[in-house]
Amino acid sequence: MAQAKTLSVGGTGYEVIDDTARSNAQTALNNAEYNRQGQIGKYGGQNIATILAGEIGSGSVYDALHKRAANGNFAGLRVGDYIDVPLVSASGVAAQQSVRFLLAHFDPYYCCGDSSKGHHIAFVASAPIAVAKTVTGVANDSFLMWNTTNTNQGTADQKCPYPNSNLKAWETAFEACLPESLTKYLLTQRVLLEERYSASGALNDSNSWSWQDIGKVFSLSEMEVYGCPVWGTKGYSVGFDCQWDLFRDTAHRINGNRCYWWLRSVMGGSSSNVCYVTNHGDANCRDATNGWIRPRPGFLVG
Repeated sequence: MAQAKTLSVGGTGYEVIDDTARSNAQTALNNAEYNRQGQIGKYGGQNIATILAGEIGSGSVYDALHKRAANGNFAGLRVGDYIDVPLVSASGVAAQQSVRFLLAHFDPYYCCGDSSKGHHIAFVASAPIAVAKTVTGVANDSFLMWNTTNTNQGTADQKCPYPNSNLKAWETAFEACLPESLTKYLLTQRVLLEERYSASGALNDSNSWSWQDIGKVFSLSEMEVYGCPVWGTKGYSVGFDCQWDLFRDTAHRINGNRCYWWLRSVMGGSSSNVCYVTNHGDANCRDATNGWIRPRPGFLVG
């Protein structure tokens, strides 16, 4: 059906269609629908490169995202939006060449910690990552042992179990696979981390905590996924962590991928078990050398 775009008055044509108003109205309708989907947990997310296309210019999506995050400007972004990150040298670390990271929370630790943290956006891999067959602690071709020995203990030099783990070693190698154009904007996460060490022997529960840098790429805690300690030691395993908004429902724990994934928390009541998310979405714990669980790392852009 033809539409009249101009009105002629006295031989002079006047536009009667305001394309800008139409565009703004459509954007408002789209945003209302995205918000509705978010409220019922059915928002599928948008590519952040598309959302920020007008701000990227000659730079990268990471430049634009950093500028937004550092200024605390989250307009137009939603939990569930994503960035697709190519891996620059994945062959010896991961069995894939790119990873989708989901926006999981805005400013979860703003102004918190023993050193105040600036504005930031938290991301987590959309699915557990299949590791390369050549990495230390690989099991069953593409899974990763939390530790290569069956222990969840700290040491005299590093009393916190997680920094000593094989999982943390893999994350450090994985960080080197991310493009430098992204990693230069990642914040080193510093958390109140559980300690578990005694010179007299292995402990079944964490017995203290301390502020620790856990790197730019890290695994989540029970608290960040479930919003409470489940199998971890009450108190010490929680630290200053909070539940990330992405995980307010059980569905996003597995995000359609029914695969186990590791957490950085270690189990209370055991000297060898650690915490993980099952393929059903519930909390569980297994021995640190279990060979059927994968990493699902996250990071903070700031």
